[in-house]
Amino acid sequence: MAKVHFRDYNPKQIILFPQRLDKDIAENDPVRIVDTIVDQLKLGNFRKLYRARGRSPYHPKMMLKAILYGYMNNIYSCRKIEKALKRDIHFIWLAGYEQPDFNTINRFRNRVKDEINEVFTQLVVMLADKGYISLDVEYIDGTKIESKANKYTFVWRKSTEKNRAKLMEKIKVLLEQVDDSIAQENGNEDEPLCFTPSDLRDMAERLNKTLEATPEPSTKEDKEKRKEERQQVRQLRQHADKLEEYDRKLETLGKRNSYSKTDKGATFMRMKEDAMMNGQTKPGYNLQIGTENQFILDFGLFQTPGDPLTMIPFLKSCHERYDRLPSTVVADSGYGSEENYHFMDRAGIEAYVKYSRFHIEQRMHYEPDPFSQQALYYNADEDYYVCPMGQHMVRIGTLRERTESGYVAEKARYRAQRCDGCPLRCRCFRHFGMDKVKMDFAFFAIAFNIKKMCSKINKKGKGKPFGAANTAYFCLLAVLTTLETTKNGILTKKSA
Repeated sequence: MAKVHFRDYNPKQIILFPQRLDKDIAENDPVRIVDTIVDQLKLGNFRKLYRARGRSPYHPKMMLKAILYGYMNNIYSCRKIEKALKRDIHFIWLAGYEQPDFNTINRFRNRVKDEINEVFTQLVVMLADKGYISLDVEYIDGTKIESKANKYTFVWRKSTEKNRAKLMEKIKVLLEQVDDSIAQENGNEDEPLCFTPSDLRDMAERLNKTLEATPEPSTKEDKEKRKEERQQVRQLRQHADKLEEYDRKLETLGKRNSYSKTDKGATFMRMKEDAMMNGQTKPGYNLQIGTENQFILDFGLFQTPGDPLTMIPFLKSCHERYDRLPSTVVADSGYGSEENYHFMDRAGIEAYVKYSRFHIEQRMHYEPDPFSQQALYYNADEDYYVCPMGQHMVRIGTLRERTESGYVAEKARYRAQRCDGCPLRCRCFRHFGMDKVKMDFAFFAIAFNIKKMCSKINKKGKGKPFGAANTAYFCLLAVLTTLETTKNGILTKKSA
């Protein structure tokens, strides 16, 4: 009977790992693409984030590589990234055996929350140089992302304004009790009172000094009066604090109708995921994403729940990022508005954006309203409509309406000359904080684009009569051959 021989096994040997950490990493593994791409990025702005004195910090390229590779593998927790840097051979090789703890990783993410946006732009320009995208066509869509804030920490504009108005009435009554001349100096019966918290504190201070300068009363009635006057001073100070609180809330609200106390950048919105099916609002952000060929071109976080008001600032951010606007924009009917159409027309953008009633009109049993503007016959030469009864409706003026963003929409008004006796007359003419959430999504967007790039490179390499080494060479060559930069709207190339 033959003897069985096992391979040598000694986990306590001095040299356990190979001399090259990447020996067991495939030549076409995405981790190599991450390493190469980050090495080509310009991270000069990162240097200003560090002090020249003290302990030498970890290299920002190493930190960026580790975090991006973690995001590519759905690892977003700093503690899990720390663990991977000690256990996963891909992370160990990528970090050069550096092992920053989770606090260091988290501080780095927060430190580069402004600069990471520029890193995303560099990557997109690189993708455009390699031919993956053209930056000419942009597909825009949005979604609501829920904030980490508690859903019961809401502050509502209507409630704040209502309570502030009640407080102003209490202040008015209190001032009339304290001194009639004070109320008369700051307003009258026809004009609303206008006090600031500092005004109320100054009044309270003057009244308090007057009381201190007055001798202590001797009679019971005078003592009761003095007690009442001191109570009025305390109430005046309390009202000043409360008024300051309401003013601070209104300042935080800005043009919004709500915000969360624990994440003041979040607005309460109706989310797509509604487990209770009751339309409950939750604190969140309106995330807008522009894509082309499945790559993310641009992204933006907005505090307005509706999509129409986000399109113009989103396109402007694209121009700021790449010094150009896309020549074609594709979006759903949620973005269809006169303001958006007017902006894209003036910018020379070819718009494939449906209007709000498009899907309703495409239904099988849809019957258009004969009294709607679209159903009426219009004579462009003489500028008149024809009503269902055959009467000419001539133009009588222009109606101007201002949207929430300040855009003035003009609507022409038409009216028939004689409607008396018409049988159809009854039917004639509705992370907490914006910066940290944006930083987190920027990391995600960069990781997503790199992952998508790796996927497309591997698909191109399939079926080729080359080995793994040549496949890796093709992957690296796709990044290193050229690097595109955009300057003054002109595309220039330079060798790697």
